[in-house]
Amino acid sequence: MLNIDTVIQYSQDLQVLYVEDNQDVREMTLVILNDFFNTIIVASNGMEGIEKFKEHKIDLVITDINMPKMDGLSMVQEIKKIKHDIPVLIFSAYNDSTHFINAIKIGIDGYLVKPIDIDQFQHSLYKCVHDIQIQKEHHEYQTQLENKVQQQLEVLRYKDKILLEQSKHAAMGEMIDIIAHQWKQPLNSIVMHASMIENDIESMEEEVLKSEFKECYNNLNIQVDTLLTTLNEFRNFFRPNNNLHNISLQEIINATLILLKDELTAHQIEVVHSCDKDLTLQVHANDIKQLLINIITNAKEEMVKNNLPSHTRKIEIVCSRKNNKTVIKIKNSGEGIDESIIENIFQMNFTTKEENGGTGIGLYMCSLICEKYNATIEAYNDNGAVFQITF
Repeated sequence: MLNIDTVIQYSQDLQVLYVEDNQDVREMTLVILNDFFNTIIVASNGMEGIEKFKEHKIDLVITDINMPKMDGLSMVQEIKKIKHDIPVLIFSAYNDSTHFINAIKIGIDGYLVKPIDIDQFQHSLYKCVHDIQIQKEHHEYQTQLENKVQQQLEVLRYKDKILLEQSKHAAMGEMIDIIAHQWKQPLNSIVMHASMIENDIESMEEEVLKSEFKECYNNLNIQVDTLLTTLNEFRNFFRPNNNLHNISLQEIINATLILLKDELTAHQIEVVHSCDKDLTLQVHANDIKQLLINIITNAKEEMVKNNLPSHTRKIEIVCSRKNNKTVIKIKNSGEGIDESIIENIFQMNFTTKEENGGTGIGLYMCSLICEKYNATIEAYNDNGAVFQITF
């Protein structure tokens, strides 16, 4: 025997459209229906039933057949054009085969002859609400599956983007190797001629002229050293290296700033940094350079976009060691991050720069680099945006 509590468990949260033109029958039937449903939408004829169906999110239709303006079967046909799989129960005083066959043709789920037999009603209702529950579970599963597929597609797209960035780096590395090879001989020649000039300087008798030539010679050496250092930094940055080393944070920051020097100078951005020379990380140096480049570049772009006066454009990098954790803070003097989006900025595909071709990959890559080293990255505002990385 069917347990009535089981039926109620399935039915109570459903919204039902009940259509009946006879007021006395309607009121008596509602006494029964109220035991099973919390929400019942009532209509007195087929036309009104269609309107109520359009106005509400209906899970089940219960209707009489013979009604004014539009009979129940015609109403069900119109409703099924709107929602073809809506479950329908017919309550009717007609028990002839014509009505029954017509009801089957339009796809009703139960045909009960008045007066309603409560056991028969419970069995028909259980079948309907059980099917509805299965449909809902199927829909939820389908939605979850589609969401998972979409998430995996997003991950694959981002992996493709990252691979594209890496292939660009590899191509840049090859090009810089070629440039370095071409520059090596001219730079060596400059150094050799400078050494020859140095010997001539020592033989000069006029001290003023000797001093001027020495200054010129020293400046020449500084420029050559700068060229060589910059070239080596670019070569190292674009050359894959999977070896972990204990590397000085100070050296990583200095190398990063060499890579960004021209861009920061062009936009009149001052960078100050404070880092204990003994502070090290066991990392791939290029990963941390990439991390710093993405954050510093973002800060630069925001300060330029917001037209900050050049004398206020400043980025501060502070490294410290606290509670056995290494902390890198990168703070800029910009307007800060909009609090409404600050929780989303490290998410895949999130960007505020669509109009400028932003891809949302920069800060997402930062989060991936941190994840690689079991580090955390967070952003907050403190008279400007602060990015804090904790190893």
